Amino acid sequence: MRLASVNQDRGIRPGAAKGAAVHLASMREAFERCGAEVLEIDEKDAAEVDDRLRRLHANSAIDAVYERYALGCDAASRFCADTGVPHVLEVNAPLMEEAAAHRDFVVSPEAVAQETAVYRGARLVIAVSHGVAASVLARGVDPGAVWVRGNGVDTERFVPRRRPAGPSGPFVLGFHGRLRPWHGFPMLVDAFAALLERGHDVRLEVVGQGEFEEALRGRVPESRWTHTEWVPHDKVASCVARFDALALTYAPDAPCYFSPLKLLEAMAVGAVPVAPRLGDLPDVVEHERSGLLYPAGDLPALVAAVERVIVDRDLRARLIEGAVAVAQRHSWRALAEEVLADLRRVTAAP
Repeated sequence: MRLASVNQDRGIRPGAAKGAAVHLASMREAFERCGAEVLEIDEKDAAEVDDRLRRLHANSAIDAVYERYALGCDAASRFCADTGVPHVLEVNAPLMEEAAAHRDFVVSPEAVAQETAVYRGARLVIAVSHGVAASVLARGVDPGAVWVRGNGVDTERFVPRRRPAGPSGPFVLGFHGRLRPWHGFPMLVDAFAALLERGHDVRLEVVGQGEFEEALRGRVPESRWTHTEWVPHDKVASCVARFDALALTYAPDAPCYFSPLKLLEAMAVGAVPVAPRLGDLPDVVEHERSGLLYPAGDLPALVAAVERVIVDRDLRARLIEGAVAVAQRHSWRALAEEVLADLRRVTAAP
């Protein structure tokens, strides 16, 4: 299958460190692993996108367009409408609502009409969460054309680490990502400090960018935490594999439409996830089977959950097994295969 992969988002540069760029590259690689010929189009200008698509299509027919939706961009949608090429639209956030809330974007009737037309014109809309799907369905899109599929993981790169059967040093609690307000890092620090006060042999591993030292200073001894700066994504697996648990500390009022890449990546290497009951997180982390859940914002509950993983080695072993199994089912390749199977049904139809 000849597949045009379109990205018009000005904030997503192929090869960049941010999660969106990783997502884009991962899906392209997954389609290629499934045997598709992937034609990468990363132009920002609508006329250039249209020109590239039409020239490629004239040279050898494009079977489908897979687009990461960017606010205000409809060039690929119009090309597909003109040519009859199936359009698959990947929507990762309610972008118009985000722009209005954080970037002074003016929601005009014209902007709403354009986005609605793009949504409704797609053969298939892949929403990263139920929250995102709700924003798409609110535009009158056929529910049968909307799939909810969270972010995936490269299960060939993120593989379970071998863990010794007996004691193996401090229990490692991990944090992976940029330091952002919605990540709730101060709550993680509070939880870690509480675990130390209770006498547990624990270490905090921080992987990512940010002034983490400011939050840790005076709360956690320097000998009990380490910080690994940004590393290329193909090196992340070896860092995350050091985690025994990944605790997510999103606040109760955090947006519920996210699908964190770090979650499945940690689960794939065998780190136990401890996550708040927010958004679609309980769909990934099944309590006491593939991880532990706690009420968002409840520090004592978070501490108690991590403590259970530390002291109950049988529970930890079961949760590791469950976490790895979940990650294996949510690979980027599995999603790519599902999309391609749907497109083959469409293109094979008389």
